[in-house]
Amino acid sequence: MGAMKIAAFDFDGTIFFDGRIPDAIGEAIHRWQEAGHLAVAATGRSLTAAEYVLRGYDIRFDYSVLYTGAVVTDRAGAVLHETYLDTPTVQRVVAELSTQEGIAVYGTRLGKLDALFSDRCAKDAVSAIQLEYEEMDPSEIPQHHFIGLPIRVPGNDTLQKRLVAWIQDTVPVECVTNQDFIDIIPTGCTKGAGLAWLAGHLGVPQHEVELYTFGDSFNDLSMHAVADESFSFTWSPREVQEKTTHVVTGVEKPLEQLR
Repeated sequence: MGAMKIAAFDFDGTIFFDGRIPDAIGEAIHRWQEAGHLAVAATGRSLTAAEYVLRGYDIRFDYSVLYTGAVVTDRAGAVLHETYLDTPTVQRVVAELSTQEGIAVYGTRLGKLDALFSDRCAKDAVSAIQLEYEEMDPSEIPQHHFIGLPIRVPGNDTLQKRLVAWIQDTVPVECVTNQDFIDIIPTGCTKGAGLAWLAGHLGVPQHEVELYTFGDSFNDLSMHAVADESFSFTWSPREVQEKTTHVVTGVEKPLEQLR
């Protein structure tokens, strides 16, 4: 019997574009699964945000690595693994960043809508990622458990880099960037770590697994680093392209070739 083949897919900028998943991508994922291989979602999105993306599509991933590796779920959506930020860290970040002009501060919870603590983005800066949320006052933070804090910084690379530097120097967390977002997640959580946890859960020796990763941005680098073959895209940042085995124009053709 051949090695187990696993393909891991980022969402935004990889299979999800302008509010939709192209039919050709969904069909390619179906054919991959029908051939007996595993398809794994690997996204910075929360559980509810990932479900929102897949709503209306006949796509069901065998496993999902969510919140940039902080949560792993099975095909039915049951949580297999979870990690949370501590409350004082959440309070400190929200207090510091909620007054910053040009950004929006969210909190992600397990099985509930994302919370919005503040939105000081330009009114015409609409996000295709953070579409469903509920407003929350920071005083309510102790009543909830937060897995991540997505910080939206649209169209301002200089501000994004400054905020990343502050986060890395100030609070004990992981911090990754993805398009217009900074994702603050618990220490030790990355997409690569989430996939490693899943491999252990499956109980299959590493030499019996062929892992292929598809992702367009910086928060995908950790999973690309542990892949047998990794795929970024012609629209990916140059630094991401340089860290992958292949630079392609879409998911469909390489997935067919790997099948």
